[in-house]
Amino acid sequence: MKITRVTPRAVAEPGGLTYLVVRVDTDEGVSGYAETTAGPAPQVTVDQLKRELSTLVGANPFRAVQIDEALKSVQASLAARAAANVACLDILGKATRASVYEILGGPTRHKVRAMAVLGDASEDMLRASVLAAKQEGFRAFSVPLTMPSGKERGRRFYTGIRSTLDGLRGAAGEECDFVLDCAGRTSPGEALSIADRLAGFHLLWMDEPCGELSATAQASLAKGSAMPTGYGRGFTDVARFQDLLREDAVDVLRPALATHGLTAVRKAAAIAETYYVAVAPFHRGGPIGTAAGVHVCAALPNSFVQERPFSTNSANRQFRAAISGWDEKPSDGFFPLTGRPGLGLAVDEHVLDAHTVAR
Repeated sequence: MKITRVTPRAVAEPGGLTYLVVRVDTDEGVSGYAETTAGPAPQVTVDQLKRELSTLVGANPFRAVQIDEALKSVQASLAARAAANVACLDILGKATRASVYEILGGPTRHKVRAMAVLGDASEDMLRASVLAAKQEGFRAFSVPLTMPSGKERGRRFYTGIRSTLDGLRGAAGEECDFVLDCAGRTSPGEALSIADRLAGFHLLWMDEPCGELSATAQASLAKGSAMPTGYGRGFTDVARFQDLLREDAVDVLRPALATHGLTAVRKAAAIAETYYVAVAPFHRGGPIGTAAGVHVCAALPNSFVQERPFSTNSANRQFRAAISGWDEKPSDGFFPLTGRPGLGLAVDEHVLDAHTVAR
């Protein structure tokens, strides 16, 4: 089998979220799909991936590791390498009638915990989103931290965070869990103060409580509080994960699917397992990426949860289901494994074409 064509395109959801979908065709009629980030200029990213992935034509898609090494040797972007990795595994699964998680070593579980990522909104809108996501089957939620406009962080800021989370848990019920997404916007001192205020709330973890710090500095933050922390969604080098782990600076490793692809996430998880650290792949894109995350989580003994963006916009949800043939709905907090070949998706090219904004 040989690759005959690679087609990247930028797709925009009705709600505005934009990401790249990459299709890889072969001479035997089997096609694989992958997803990566569109960046601030989708057309520029599409053009870049066209150039970088054109080198795949003529290659055997079953040789995913060799293909990655070839792309690395020509200094292809991480986005191109991640997309090629996922699409080739999708092709291999379809050709052999095996699910991607089988190719990655077989399932370590028969369902994967699901988490809904909520968007920035008022407290009332967050509550409505939590209730809608719970109705859809979620039992875990990532809540964005709302930062005040000024530099001062008084008592009201910290008590407000606790009040918001208490209100959300009161609405959702005690069976639901929460992550506070700081997105690297708080200082170490602020992060410690937030962790202190949330003592007893039992967050699953605080996500990216600080921005770019050394592993040693992040370790000091972790040791100053009992609050679990998640890091790594912006890392581009797997070696940085090991620095965090060596310094005992992280409780949940967060490799980005759109940056690393499945093989590299699996490598990072293997390193994390030796430190008894869980893995929760970072994903803020479309349903193809969600499916890829579910497959890699199913194959990892130390996976924690797979997130996916959640919207109360019905048109958005219908669009995501239409392009993938999958509604992304968990059952009682977990994504079930379907057992279908490859990523298990039925991608609708007509819907993709109708929402393509760059090709």
